[in-house]
This record gives sequence, structure tokens and C-alpha cells, in this order.
Amino acid sequence: MSRQVAHGLLLLTSFVWGITFVFQTTGMETIGPFGFTTLKFLTGTITILPMAIWEYRRAPLQTIMLDSKDDRVMIMIGIINLGVLMFVGSALQQVSLGITSIANTAFLTTLYVPLVPILGLLMFRRNMRKLRWVAVAIFVVGSWLMSGASPSDAVIGDVMVIIGAFFWAGHIMLVGWMAQRTHAPFQLAFLQMLITTILSYGVFSFTETMTLMDLSAVWPEILFAGIMSTGLGFTLQLIAQQHCSNAAAAILLSLEGVFAAISGWVLLGQSMMVSAMMGAGLIFVAVLIVELSPEFKEQSR
Repeated sequence: MSRQVAHGLLLLTSFVWGITFVFQTTGMETIGPFGFTTLKFLTGTITILPMAIWEYRRAPLQTIMLDSKDDRVMIMIGIINLGVLMFVGSALQQVSLGITSIANTAFLTTLYVPLVPILGLLMFRRNMRKLRWVAVAIFVVGSWLMSGASPSDAVIGDVMVIIGAFFWAGHIMLVGWMAQRTHAPFQLAFLQMLITTILSYGVFSFTETMTLMDLSAVWPEILFAGIMSTGLGFTLQLIAQQHCSNAAAAILLSLEGVFAAISGWVLLGQSMMVSAMMGAGLIFVAVLIVELSPEFKEQSR
């Protein structure tokens, strides 16, 4: 797969995630955050199961681990951590939506964009070309303008989103590492969603309740979020990150914020200020820089 095709898949993923934000917002009107998260990831797990079985019959994950004796334990730990990182990031973001503003959540979540190359540089000494650092800086400014986030509005929910951004950055970096070593995207997608579902249900069973009436009111949102965002989106991410850098993936995936704003404007009648349109334009400039610039100085994932 070429880099351009991989980037195209990531753009498709960000588009699906952006639209899903609308369904996630309306779905949260009747059920709690962990109930929604549990059902969303359960639906995604069921959706991807047939493809995981098909891939397993061709190349079982345990066989891949046996062929990579030095990485066997690390791959097993990585699979568990994929689910844990996904669960914590999703949970913190979902809970914060009921505490802080959507604008602040949208902006602060995108902190994973600068975090990915910064952590890659600090932890693995993997540096990008200067032009891509410029793209990261442009993106941060654009995201701030688009969201209209204000430090004066900061609450505990903002802190939760900031912490969650570290988990999403870790998830993107780990996906890159795992995808390169296993080449089993459907099995990895299934396992990380299964772990997230189990962890979400564990918290849900102790903190929330749900009736059939509650469920019947939000099943369209759950199906769309589970099938499209979770089942399709995270699987496309695993496929695409076999063929592109983590930093490029972070910027391309972060376009979900732009698509979410446009979807809210079109589907929910939410307004878009001039500053938001300017911010969206800057984000597209950052994406264009990523598309036109070379990869890392030293190829890294």
C-alpha cells in the first residue's frame, strides 16, 4: 500500500469519526457515558468479528508471535495496552462531555497531535523534518481558532481531556508499532475492542443503570457509532498505520474535529463563527503540508 492510499484511509477514518460525534452527542441524552461506551464497543467488536476470523484462518496471531520470538511478550503486552489506552482515552473524553464545553473538549483532545512527535523525540529520539513541525504548530493554532476554547472556562473536565490526550497519543504510537510487527489489523482491532468493552462494562455495572426504554431511544446512535466509528474506523487506522508515520497519522486523524464541526452545523444547526472557519482552513493547510512533505529524517513508526 502506498503512503497516499494510507493517508486516504486515515482521512476517511477522521471523516467517519467526525460525523459520529453528532450521534455520540445525541446518544448521551438518555444513557450514561459508560453505558454508551460499552454498547458502542460491543457493537464494534461484533462488527469486526467475521473479518478477524477470516484473517485468523489465513494467519493466526499466535503463529505470528511464535515467528517473532524476541517480540512475543511485547506483542502480548501491546495487545492488552491497546485496549487499556483505548478504554481510558474514550472514558475520559466521554465523561468530560458532561462536565466541560464541547469546544474545550474538541481543542484539548487534539493535543495528541503535538504529543505524538514530542513523545517520539523524547522517548525514541525520532525526529521529523522541520516542515512537519511547522505543520504541527499550524494545526494547534487552527484547532484553537476552530473550537473557540478559552482558558477562562477551564474546569475539571478540561483536565480529564488533557490527560486523555496523552492516552490517545500513546494509542496512536502503539498502533504504529503493533501494526508493523503483526500485520494482523483485523485481529488486533477485535482484541482491543473486546478489552475496551469488558473494561467499560466493568465500570458501567458499578456506576450506572440502563432500562430497555433508555436503550430503545438511542439504538440508532449506538449502531452508527459502533459499526462505523468503532468497527470501521479503528480497523482502518490499524491498516493505514502500517504504511505511514505516527505523526502524519495524528494530524490526519485529528481532522475529525473539523468534520465534527461541519456535521454539527449541517445536521444539528449549530453555528460556525468566522474564527472557526479560519481555524478549519489552517488545519487543512497543516494536512496539505503533511501530504507534500517527506517522512521522518529517520523512518519511524
